[in-house]
Amino acid sequence: MWQSIKIAISVVVTAMLLFHGCSIYVSTTSKELKKNRFLVLSMYLSLSDSALGLEFIYHNILVFMNSQGVTFQYQCLMIVHLAGGTIMSSLIQTLLICIERLNATFTIQKDILVFACSNKGVLLYFILSHCIALLRFGMATVDGPVPCDPKNTATTILLFSHDIPCLCIVVAIISCYGVVVYRMIRSQNFLQASSMTDSQVAKKKANAIRTRRNAVTLGLIIAVTLVAVLPRSMLAFYFYMGNTSAITGTLIMIINNFFILLNPVLDPVIYVLRIKKYRQYLRCKCLKKNAVSDLTNSTAVS
Repeated sequence: MWQSIKIAISVVVTAMLLFHGCSIYVSTTSKELKKNRFLVLSMYLSLSDSALGLEFIYHNILVFMNSQGVTFQYQCLMIVHLAGGTIMSSLIQTLLICIERLNATFTIQKDILVFACSNKGVLLYFILSHCIALLRFGMATVDGPVPCDPKNTATTILLFSHDIPCLCIVVAIISCYGVVVYRMIRSQNFLQASSMTDSQVAKKKANAIRTRRNAVTLGLIIAVTLVAVLPRSMLAFYFYMGNTSAITGTLIMIINNFFILLNPVLDPVIYVLRIKKYRQYLRCKCLKKNAVSDLTNSTAVS
């Protein structure tokens, strides 16, 4: 049973890496897409999700080797904590996308929000989340090595250094998204009540439509994030309260693997379904032999 679940996870992770590989390739080779900060931050989210997939694959390899050596067990323990750091990094990336959308609702962008969503900021958050994971790994080594596939990873250390911070990030994501939606509605009402020229109104409406589409895309990403994170957080709190009798090993396996992988697997699918230019470039670069320039030229002629 456990081996079958691990094989299924490996297949899902492989498919996820292929999806994110196409996503990263399209984002990095398209000059037009690189100008869109929303899509650039989405590419960074794909990088975090890909790192999580590689960590899952490495952990599964260690499990299949089924070695009882101390070195292998410490490697498993380190990968588990590093995967937690990558999950936290992905949540921070989602929060940054929300902050970028919030900044887009202002007529003059706020410098502090621009810096928070900058490339340096993204790198800083990624390093910080993994430093926390390594510190947690160091604390866990005090108790000695554990089996490569423990039945319960909802320990007290993980609860206070991972699950609760991740839950706080999710709350911040929801709050920021709520502010974005509120400002969009207020901006739309102001547009209807203000007196502007036709060209200004048309430009304002185009920006409003683009912002609304990005907000819907972001809303789907957040919804998937909630489904992926909340079961794990509920499991951690349930174990911390001492209620362990009703939780089976299979259920723990599903929550710690399939729900966590749900977010990185569905993110590129959301990009394809929601972002038209992304679909166009994906079709040209990953599914056809046509160059992007051909698409641009045909669009210009039409």
